[in-house]
Amino acid sequence: MLQNLGVARERIAVRITAPWWYRVGAALSTACLYVGMGLLVGRPAPDSGVEAVASSLIVLGACVAPVVLLWVLHRSTGVVIDRYAHGMAGWCVVMVSLLVVAFVFQAFLHVPFALAAAGVIAFVVTYDRECRLDSLLRQRVRAHG
Repeated sequence: MLQNLGVARERIAVRITAPWWYRVGAALSTACLYVGMGLLVGRPAPDSGVEAVASSLIVLGACVAPVVLLWVLHRSTGVVIDRYAHGMAGWCVVMVSLLVVAFVFQAFLHVPFALAAAGVIAFVVTYDRECRLDSLLRQRVRAHG
């Protein structure tokens, strides 16, 4: 009986790992926020076309993509779990700090594309965070079930 429990835990640990497309999607979602803000900050003249694209990127990155990605992840793995219950504090500090620094560079120091460059960094950090979360979730399932 205990052996079956160990086998079941191992199967769940394998299934709980997010596929590559989820990690890329989460990273792109985060990058969209920075790129969208970068299109709005520090522009010399308003342009409704640019504002529409920027707003769309922000809504996509903040609202639409995360919900759709989690829904598809749950459907594809068959496992429903709160991926983001633990292990997020460091990522949040990095993302907010990166945003503040990039905003200051682009808005006040007039460094073009600072927020877009920060978006590339945010992509890498988010992808890494997703990989670490997968590892943390696997460890918890294997240890505690």
